[in-house]
Amino acid sequence: MVRFISITEAKNKLPELTRRIQRLGESFVIVKDSEPVSAMIPFEEYESFLETLDILESEPDIVKKLKKAESEIKTGKYEVWKARRK
Repeated sequence: MVRFISITEAKNKLPELTRRIQRLGESFVIVKDSEPVSAMIPFEEYESFLETLDILESEPDIVKKLKKAESEIKTGKYEVWKARRK
């Protein structure tokens, strides 16, 4: 669950927020003048976002491929892949 906090609170509680993010996986949206201006998220999530963006940028038709695969699954037009074990 994301918690919204003021920029002043974030400044005053930065070490505590960092611990909560690291240990509990919490996320925070920092608000200034009632507007979201920044987010604090676990580093693993940040890395995941970057990886996803990289995939989307390097394969422009990936969304089209995913929609096609989703449609094939819904209509039963797919094969179950089983890895061979030696």
